[in-house]
Amino acid sequence: MKTVITNPFVTGGYAGPEYFCDRENETKRLADAIESRRNLTLISLRRMGKTGLLRHLKHRIEESGKPCAVVYTDLLPTMNCNEMLNAVSTALFRVRQKEKNFMEKMFGLMGSLRPRLSIDPLTGEPAVELTVETTTDISTGLDSIMRLISEIKRDIVFMFDEFQQIARYPEKNTEAILRTVIQTYPVIPFIFSGSSKHMLENMFMSAGSPFYQSSELIYLERIPENDYAEFIKSHFQKAGREIDDDSLLKIFRWTRLHTWYIQYVCNIIYEQGYRNTGADEVNRAFHRIMTDFEPQYINYRNLLSSHQFRLLIAVAAEDGVDQPTAGGFISRYGLTSPSSVAASLKSLTDREMVVQDQGKWQVYDVFFSRWLQYHYSGG
Repeated sequence: MKTVITNPFVTGGYAGPEYFCDRENETKRLADAIESRRNLTLISLRRMGKTGLLRHLKHRIEESGKPCAVVYTDLLPTMNCNEMLNAVSTALFRVRQKEKNFMEKMFGLMGSLRPRLSIDPLTGEPAVELTVETTTDISTGLDSIMRLISEIKRDIVFMFDEFQQIARYPEKNTEAILRTVIQTYPVIPFIFSGSSKHMLENMFMSAGSPFYQSSELIYLERIPENDYAEFIKSHFQKAGREIDDDSLLKIFRWTRLHTWYIQYVCNIIYEQGYRNTGADEVNRAFHRIMTDFEPQYINYRNLLSSHQFRLLIAVAAEDGVDQPTAGGFISRYGLTSPSSVAASLKSLTDREMVVQDQGKWQVYDVFFSRWLQYHYSGG
């Protein structure tokens, strides 16, 4: 049954191609890699539309009529190898659960890991839980999954979203084990993706890494303004509404043309039901967003050191800075010394509160950056 969408500017999940903007070139490149059995790694900032693109590709494949199955696994919630195996097993089970005797076959192969079927309390869908206690269990589980996959009488593609998460697992040999198992099945293409550019480049470009040169890398860029403007206008026009070009430009500048933030602003404006959207309506949406998120941002202020928070204010005030340890920047905002800025910058980077984007250090959360400007920089 098709989901009824009352607001076309979707901010979570994937609602279908009608509500997905552009990415035709990226979709084709991913599809071509799959067709040619090449592994590919998709890298982007958080909330740039990476997961939406993967789900869009999955939808395209499943609707194409081709005999191809997609096993999509989001690794972001996983904290260790056991949880990774649970996530991958669950994804595979959901793809094949309608096949006769599949559960018996799957649980038989994984008998040593004491598999059991449960129900995801959030989605109501079935979930597989395994018990992993040793390195051998990890390898056995992965190999069993791949054996089950290789028996599928159709093409298959694996998608690992937020793949950099495996580098954070306490089991330090996860990459090596996973790479060894994947190499055993060269006809199965893998799409890896993630939001940590540094970690993923280390995994796929460092000579000492198990995944070194095992995958082609794609960097997901911003959707061009003209394409996004056409997408937004078309949905407003379908509802008998209008939004002018200056308003769109204002939204693009305020959101840094960052996909999720554009979607969120347009979602709020659309919700208000304005027949004509101009500067006043856009400004009201901006103000509402900053007000709605304010408790969260005040909490950030309470959790950070005074110097870290002042550095965030300074980066936001500049709307991005290329040399945060430069003397002029430090003196302008009273940031003590280059060493203190470097220490705070590292801490904020580790917390994913700042990021290098287009050659400048930026406050990662665009709305937080605008809130800081509004409250601390007169902006």
